[in-house]
Parts: sequence; C-alpha cells; structure tokens
Amino acid sequence: YKDSTGRRYGLAYESEIISGKVLSNSGSGTMSGILQGMDWAIAQGAHVISMSLGNMTEKPDAAYEAAAQRALAKGSLIIAAAGNHRPGTVGQPANSPSIVAVGAINSQEKLAPFSCGSGAAPGAQVSVVAPGVNVYSCVPGGKYATWSGTSMATPHAAGVAALWAQAADV
Repeated sequence: YKDSTGRRYGLAYESEIISGKVLSNSGSGTMSGILQGMDWAIAQGAHVISMSLGNMTEKPDAAYEAAAQRALAKGSLIIAAAGNHRPGTVGQPANSPSIVAVGAINSQEKLAPFSCGSGAAPGAQVSVVAPGVNVYSCVPGGKYATWSGTSMATPHAAGVAALWAQAADV
C-alpha cells in the first residue's frame, strides 16, 4: 500500500483483502467470535487468514485446531501472532499444530525481548519470525505510528504467504 505521503507499507500490496472484525474496539473478544471469524474467512475463499490476536493459554484448544484443519482442507492457511508474554510460550490460537505461529524480530534480526518462545506442547512452537519492532503502521484517525509486537510481525508473514500463493497461482 502507498499512503498519501508516498511511503509504501505492506508486502503483498496487490492482494485482494477481505476484512473481518472479531474483537471489540478495546481488543477483547470471545473464542466463539474468533472461531466464527475464521469460518467466515474460510467461506469467503481467503487463501491466507492473518490473525493479530491471541491469549496466553499455553495448551492448544481442539476447537482452534479443528478450524485450522477446515481451513487447510479448503486451501486457506491461518497465520497468527505467537504472543508478547516472554518468557511464556506460544498462546492460542497460534499454538494449534495447523496454524503458523509468528514471533517478532528486530532490525538486527534478533528475537524481540517480548516475543514468546516455543513450548513443549504440540503446536506450541514459533513457526516463523518476521519484523515486529517499531513497525510503521496506521492508527485510528487516519494517522500513522510505529508499533511493536507479534501482531505487527504477523501481517509480514501473511504477506509472504500471499505472495507465495500468488506465485503458485492458487
């Protein structure tokens, strides 16, 4: 995307984006709402489902894994933020074995001090890392700022997945 100042951001800027909201304006939501959003995105035919959300529950949940399996069966890949509660391990829904868990790195390609690490539970491993420190982003009110977190790294990983899908002509 190119903003009004000419600055580009986003990796797969030619991708078609469908947007669904599963959290309140304060950033909270329910598991059922998140699962409904995942199913909605799958039904819309999304190739990549980017989820900059999560919790600190280290044990994977069967409902998230079932949703991820439904997504894969329909050709959708779910990518989710690993979490910002280091030294904790990857939280839900990213800790589901069939969901790509994204950690955050800084500009020196070092793991960000807040980014969760891998855990022992099935699926509780960081799958990939992406830039997640001081990322230029839009904020409410049509403004821009820099933010840090695995929620900032997740769209980078989703963008790469979208480019991969485009190259594979999915």
